[in-house]
Amino acid sequence: MSVRKFGWMFWTTLLLGGIGGLLSGVLLGREELFGGSLSNFFMGSFMSLLIGLTVSIVAQMGLFAYMTFNYMALSIFKNASLWKNVQIFLILFTFFDMVYLRIDGARGSVMLYMIEPLLLLLIALVTAYAKVKLTNPKAWVPTIFFIFVVTAIEWIPGLTKDDNFGSMLMMIMPLLFCNVWQVLQLHRITAKKES
Repeated sequence: MSVRKFGWMFWTTLLLGGIGGLLSGVLLGREELFGGSLSNFFMGSFMSLLIGLTVSIVAQMGLFAYMTFNYMALSIFKNASLWKNVQIFLILFTFFDMVYLRIDGARGSVMLYMIEPLLLLLIALVTAYAKVKLTNPKAWVPTIFFIFVVTAIEWIPGLTKDDNFGSMLMMIMPLLFCNVWQVLQLHRITAKKES
């Protein structure tokens, strides 16, 4: 990967994170943004943009952490199919944890806690389908693993036990914008030029 390609990936991901933060801010604070003064609108939009930019940095660190982890796991397991099975196990384990660790007996049904992991898994499956179409079938499990597991780990500060929808949305939208973008562009920036 050249410095130029890395710079392009960094700035485009940062831009998408900012856009995701702005959209989250508008969705969460329509009344405050549009019902107040012009300075209130600009300050609220600026804060949402800053949150999105910060989350995009977290997403970029997550990508490089995953790439390092994947490289080490491939060297430890020596067998790509064994590593694939471990990733599938970790996807299932993460799904279980996203439900179990947040259960609050007073709130009621376990089904209510399955909404976020199911939606995240659906997005991971759609992204993996697109990645397979762009590259090859071997990208299926790693893409689901990255979008589901790594995004869930990055989303931990927004997943609170008191189910604050605002904090969940403010983090997940920029995270998904960035992570989906990064995983769909990764093969382009790491491809070697044929001479």
